[in-house]
Amino acid sequence: MTRRNALFAALCLGIAACDSSDSGKLPVSYFENDAGEAAIRHVIANLPDLNPGVAKSYSIVLGEINRDGMTPATDAFSARFADLKLKFINAFKLKDVPPEHTIADPDTHLAAFVLQLRSLQQTSATTWLAEVGWSYKKEFARFKLRLETKDGKTSVVSAEKIEEK
Repeated sequence: MTRRNALFAALCLGIAACDSSDSGKLPVSYFENDAGEAAIRHVIANLPDLNPGVAKSYSIVLGEINRDGMTPATDAFSARFADLKLKFINAFKLKDVPPEHTIADPDTHLAAFVLQLRSLQQTSATTWLAEVGWSYKKEFARFKLRLETKDGKTSVVSAEKIEEK
């Protein structure tokens, strides 16, 4: 009887682990791939020219940003953007500058662009869906992207703005 109960318990745990509500979205730990890079490059290429003439810093955040915190991109992932010659800062180093609670570069105390790769989902062997966004001071925008890999290169094939302020 004990063996039967143990087998039953193992089967129940196995079934519980098979969550049918899984949307196919990747865990944040897998965002730092070619599709994630292409999504962030798209965000950077389409940033508005806010506060012209002022030096900018950039920080990449993966997944949700909430009261419990956030997941900064690794320095290795940020290094993939070295060819852009932009200043990237690990999100853990950003500072909240009073009085307006501006998210800022700790070295310059100037506002930083926060680039967010909120979600990433592989829909086939060569296609991806992503939700990305950016914020700078009190302005922000969020987009849904469709990405495709052709000839070993991943690029954005469509973008839809879903929120802006």
